[in-house]
Parts: sequence; C-alpha cells; structure tokens
Amino acid sequence: MELPGYVEKAIPELTGVMKESKSLNAYEVVRHLVTYTSSQIVKHNMNAAKKCLALAEQLYNKGNDVVRNAIENVYVYSFSHAFLCDESKKNEVMGIVPSTLYALYKKQVINSHL
Repeated sequence: MELPGYVEKAIPELTGVMKESKSLNAYEVVRHLVTYTSSQIVKHNMNAAKKCLALAEQLYNKGNDVVRNAIENVYVYSFSHAFLCDESKKNEVMGIVPSTLYALYKKQVINSHL
C-alpha cells in the first residue's frame, strides 16, 4: 500500500499537505493525520474526526510493521496530548475512538504508569 496516496484518497483535504512534504515516510504521514484530526476535534467536527480515527484503525489493521508502529507510537500516543487535553471533550472524543485504537491507548496508559 502506498501510504500517502491511500490517506489522500480517504481524506482529500490532506492532499495539499502531502504534496508539500517531499519525503513522506509513515511517521510523517501519520503526524499529518494527527494534526488534521486534532484540528477537526477543535472545530467540533466530530464526523471528520471519526473518519480520521477510522482511517487510522484501518491503517493499523492493514499496514505493515512500520505503519503499525507509526499509528501506535505517533497517532495513539498523541491522544493524551492532542485529543484529550480538554477534560470536557475527553469523553466525547473517546466515544468515537475505534476499539482497536482504544485498546492500544489503554495499553499505553497502563504501561506508562509502571
């Protein structure tokens, strides 16, 4: 799977951003997805945020090890910092997180407190 093209097809709004970045490794693509997802949450556009989260889950489930690591270590890791910093939004956002990503998030939170 060609990651930048796959993400652009799913979220056309990221096409310009992807084109501006010259070298797009999996981690850079996922960082762009985090930024876009966060901006949609800030704008209260939960339908777009849900679409981004579903795409991230799909990439995690279908991607190779590099893509899976990028989703886990960049996208899911960003939940606490980018998505859940506002306590009032936390429940709303976590309510749209797909089960695979939520399980990864819980594992990270538990492991971070060891």
